[in-house]
Amino acid sequence: MNTNNKLFGITISIVTILIVYFCKNYYSIIVLIMSNLITVLSIIINTFNTVRHADVLSHRLGEPFGSLILTLSVVILEASLISALMITNNNVSTLMRDTLYSVIMIVTTGLVGLSLLLGGRKFDTQSLNLAGIKQYLMAIILLSIIVLIFPSTLPNGNFNTVQTIIVGTLCIIMYMVFLLIQTHTHQSWFIYEEHEDINNYIKSIHTSLWHSFWLIIHLLFVIVIIELNANSLNKLLTIVNAPKQIAGFLIALLTLSPEGLGAIRAVLNNQAQRAMNLLFGSVLATISLTVPAVITLSFITKQQIFFSLTLPQCIALLTTLVVCQVSLSTGRTNILNGVTHLTLFIMYLITILLY
Repeated sequence: MNTNNKLFGITISIVTILIVYFCKNYYSIIVLIMSNLITVLSIIINTFNTVRHADVLSHRLGEPFGSLILTLSVVILEASLISALMITNNNVSTLMRDTLYSVIMIVTTGLVGLSLLLGGRKFDTQSLNLAGIKQYLMAIILLSIIVLIFPSTLPNGNFNTVQTIIVGTLCIIMYMVFLLIQTHTHQSWFIYEEHEDINNYIKSIHTSLWHSFWLIIHLLFVIVIIELNANSLNKLLTIVNAPKQIAGFLIALLTLSPEGLGAIRAVLNNQAQRAMNLLFGSVLATISLTVPAVITLSFITKQQIFFSLTLPQCIALLTTLVVCQVSLSTGRTNILNGVTHLTLFIMYLITILLY
């Protein structure tokens, strides 16, 4: 990476931290808008740097280990932002639910759709390792229904304390078993090499330790900026009377930016399997790890959290899960797959603007 670019990124991050810190007590809408715009700019810059380092490490580690780097990064960012908003705002009982719903829908409809559309337009047809895709979908479908749809069928429309603990434990167990499958016993299911171009990875003269260090630094910049800006974001959303679902949408959008960028770059390099590893891996890790983390925080802060989605959201989510299963069932994709998923993304946007 160019030294000047790195210096620019670090400078922007430090300036952003100072601006956000000194503006956190202001209530002027102009100041709040500027503070949040600067935050978004800094997050985007750090995201590009994160993806760049992660790409080098991914190439050196190989799949599926490479994809896990960005996947776990997304979960760290998301859990940090949700935690910050929970601590600074007492009215966040549906924040985790809204964020999980947004992550699932943005990834499986928006990012998957855009990736398949761009990949199909450039290469006509792209191929996936169907065995690995089935493992992702099996775990995602199960956990999505357990966490977001099943609670609406219970007498109180939500889990009680014991049920909440059980659900959080099940999420962790599912992810641990999945990691065992992905990285040890069935690693070959998450690799597709026949049609993938391995010559488009970023080349670097630096060591893996060097790239790991700077990847962590850029992630830390994002976490600190998000934490400091959480109060300003709350104030801005309150002032503009934004729909309740918007907070979860913005959290998902910001935290998924490294995955989204990495996936789009991968499909344009004809690395469709890596793109799906990134996208579906982020969804699975988000559900499996964010849920127990937020449950633990809710017990500490004594805040109640609600899991169940509304009826329109349940329909949109179930439709999306079915379409994902059908769309990827052959292991080969084209632009029609992309357009289909993007159509569902529009339906998702309608559901978050209803309330």
